[in-house]
Amino acid sequence: MGLADWFRSNRFNSTNSLSGDVDPDADLAIQRSGTKPGAGRGERAAAYMSEPESIAKSYFVVAGITGERKYYDDYRQQDLAFWSTETKIMTKRDDLRTIRAMLEIAEARGWHCVEIKGSAEFRREAWIEASARGLEGRGFTPSDADRQEADRRSEQRQQANWMRATQRTQASVEQAEAHEDHAAARENDRRRVSKEQARGHEAAAATLEKKSHERQPMEPERAGPKENRQTIRDAQRSLSEDGKLFLAALSDRIDREGNRLSAEAKQELKAFAAREMMKREVTLGPTVLSQEQRQAATGRSQGAAQSRSQERRAEPEMRLRL
Repeated sequence: MGLADWFRSNRFNSTNSLSGDVDPDADLAIQRSGTKPGAGRGERAAAYMSEPESIAKSYFVVAGITGERKYYDDYRQQDLAFWSTETKIMTKRDDLRTIRAMLEIAEARGWHCVEIKGSAEFRREAWIEASARGLEGRGFTPSDADRQEADRRSEQRQQANWMRATQRTQASVEQAEAHEDHAAARENDRRRVSKEQARGHEAAAATLEKKSHERQPMEPERAGPKENRQTIRDAQRSLSEDGKLFLAALSDRIDREGNRLSAEAKQELKAFAAREMMKREVTLGPTVLSQEQRQAATGRSQGAAQSRSQERRAEPEMRLRL
């Protein structure tokens, strides 16, 4: 049903409205021109971007050339819920959902008082809802039951606001505590690694620095099989969980791609990687992998475990030596 058909089908319905005065000092959520605050000439924001969040999520907003704004239930713009000008919000409906949406806009515009016109049901519900929000409603004389309902809704709104504020505060406290716990855990890990490996890492760093001009960047430090095995065991004991996972994945890649290398050469590469990772964690703290990196490394480390199991079955002498 088009807009013209809608108006024809509702021509006998009264137009319900809320009117308010524009406060030039108010921080209006709906700008008169529909432009973003601070935007240059010719730059206009989409209509829904200048509406309260609850309205932008519930209605499809269209801004007219003359400043009129229309709020539709559907994106095809066939079901008009209400429309507004700078000082007035109008509708053919009198349901509570529509009234609450109109008052959301009135609050966002900084209105403190609304003039209510329309059907008896609309004026009654609009007055009750406006009073519950702390707005002054004119154009309706409430009964004691109406005032009692307004007080009840006001109390419900206060409780809901208090619950939301409490939840936000609790979430902030939990986030801060989690951050502090994480920072403390990282500091404890750093200190533990530093105490256990400080002397060995310093010696390794000095040796690597001395030989850095004599070796290729990825050439492993020359050491005997016994020293290499000890270095790998030290890394497996002292590295962070992500560091161990990364080292396992790197060892897997060395085993898979180093087809032309002997077992001893592969072990030297693994020991070199282990030393470099321990040096890095002493200087920069524990290794932290992203979720994707952790999943990839986990798959590679599992492949490495299967590969090592096959090598042990094929080479019992190597298994005993390790």
